[in-house]
Amino acid sequence: MTKYGLIVRLALVLVVSTLIFSMLYAKLYHDHIVERELRRSNTIIGQIGQTVSSSSSIATYLNDKDLAVEVINGLVSNDVISSAAIKSEEKWLAQSVGFKPKNATIIKLNHPFLLSEIVGEIYIQPNSVFIEQSARDIARSSVQTLLVVIIPILIIFTVVTHFIVTKPLSNLSSQIARVIPGAPLNLVVPKGHESSEIGDIASNTNQLIAKTASMFEQERQLRADIEILEKRFRLMFERSSSPTLLVKDKGEVILANDAACDLLAGMAIDLDEYFPESFGRYCKTPDILYTFTEHTLELNQPTQSEFEFINPMTEQPVWLSVIMLRVESSGQFYLQVFLSDITLRKTVFQELNKKANRDKLTGLYNRHGTEIKINEWLDTETPFSLFIIDLDEFKPINDIYGHNAGDAMLKHIATQISTQVREQDVVCRWGGDEFLIALHCAKNEKLQRIAENLLEAINTEMIWQTPEGKSLPLRVGASIGIASYPRDAVELSQLIECADVAMYTVKKDKKNAFQFYSLSA
Repeated sequence: MTKYGLIVRLALVLVVSTLIFSMLYAKLYHDHIVERELRRSNTIIGQIGQTVSSSSSIATYLNDKDLAVEVINGLVSNDVISSAAIKSEEKWLAQSVGFKPKNATIIKLNHPFLLSEIVGEIYIQPNSVFIEQSARDIARSSVQTLLVVIIPILIIFTVVTHFIVTKPLSNLSSQIARVIPGAPLNLVVPKGHESSEIGDIASNTNQLIAKTASMFEQERQLRADIEILEKRFRLMFERSSSPTLLVKDKGEVILANDAACDLLAGMAIDLDEYFPESFGRYCKTPDILYTFTEHTLELNQPTQSEFEFINPMTEQPVWLSVIMLRVESSGQFYLQVFLSDITLRKTVFQELNKKANRDKLTGLYNRHGTEIKINEWLDTETPFSLFIIDLDEFKPINDIYGHNAGDAMLKHIATQISTQVREQDVVCRWGGDEFLIALHCAKNEKLQRIAENLLEAINTEMIWQTPEGKSLPLRVGASIGIASYPRDAVELSQLIECADVAMYTVKKDKKNAFQFYSLSA
C-alpha cells in the first residue's frame, strides 16, 4: 500500500472531513450552549433576585447596611453571579468586590408596606466567565462523545472499503499490469463482485483486451501487406524509365529514381539542393517555373508544362516536360515530379516549323510564316508598315547566267535586306524575286530613311564566279511600295494590295525607287 493508494487517500479524506466536521460542530454547539446558559443564568438570576427582594426591600427601607451586605454575600455565593449591589433612592447600601453596573440585571425593590412605591434597586452581574467555561465543557464533552462514536465507524468503514473495493481493484490492476499487448488474457473477476461495478470493469476490460488483440493481429497483417506493397512500389519507382522525384512542400527532394539521377547528373543539377531553385538556375524562364510549382501546390490536380534549360556542361539547350502532382500523407504535402527529356521532339518540331514557315533558299520567312506573324500583330492592333520589294533587272541574270546565279543573287539580296532591319521585324521572300518587310513603324520620315537604306543595300554588287572561273560583278535594283496599318488598310490582304499598288507605280515610272501608298496614286 503506497501513500498514494486509494484506501490511504480515502482514509485521509474521511479523517480530514471528520476533523473539520467536529470543529464546526463544536463551534456551533458551543455558541448554542453559551446562548442557552446565558438565558438559563438570566432566569436563575431573576428567580434569585425575586427570592431576596423582600430582604433587600427591608434593608433599603430601613437603610440597614448590614442586612444589605448579608444579602449581597448570599447572592455572590452563587456560581452564576459574579457581583451584586443594592442601591436605595439616595445611595449605594452595599456592593460586592469588583462590582460594575454595566450589563447588570436590575430588579426594582417595592416598599415593604406600600407595594406601589419603589424604594431601591438590586444590581446583579452574571458570571460570564463561569457560563463560558461551562459551555466549553459541555461542547467538549459532546464532541468527545461524537468522536467516540464516529472513529470506530470510520475504522470499520475503511477496513470494509479496503476488502470490498480497494483490494479487488488492486488485484485487477496487478492482472492488467501482466497483460502483454496483442496477447490474449482474461482477467479473473474478484470473488463476490460478479454483479458489481468492479465485476463490470473486469468484464469490459476482458472485452477490450480481446478487441485489442484482434486489432494487433490486423495491424501485423496490414504491416506485412504494406511492406510487400512498399517493396513493389520502390522496385517500380527505382526501375521506372521515367525520371521521377518526390519532393516535400518546402522543396526538399526525398526520393529520386535512377532515371532522374542520371538525367539531372547530366545537367549538373544537384539533388541535395531545394526544388525548384536547383532547376531554376539553368531554366530560361525560372519565374514561370517557380509560379508553376506554387500553383501546383495550391491545386489538387496534375499540372503539366514544358521548360527550356541550358546544360552548363555542354551549353546546349535541353527541353524538359514537367508534370507535377500534389499528394498528401499524414497531414504532410508532397510533390510528385515526373520529368521527360523532349529535346529531340522539340528539335524536330522546330525544324518542321522552320521548314513550314521559312524559305528554303534564303532562310527568310515564307508567305505562310509571314501571314502568321502579321496576323498576330493585327489581333493585338499593333501599328506597323509593310514594304513590298520587287527586284529590277533580275530576269536577265537568270536568263544569261543561269538559275544558280539567280539563286545566289536572291540569297545576296536576302542578306542585304536583313542587315537593314531589326530582329523583331519580319523579312519574307514573298515569291520569286519579290520580298516583303513588316516592321513596327508608321512614321513616314523614318520609313523614308529605311527605304533609302534598303535601296542602297540592294544595289550593292555581288561577285559571281562563272563556271569558266571568271569573276563578274552583278547588280540589281528594286521597286518598293509602302503601306501602313491601320492608316491605309485594316486587313492583311488589303494592306498587301495597297503596297502592291505603290510598288507598281514605281515600276511604271522610274524603277529603283520607293513610293508610299496614297488614294490619289
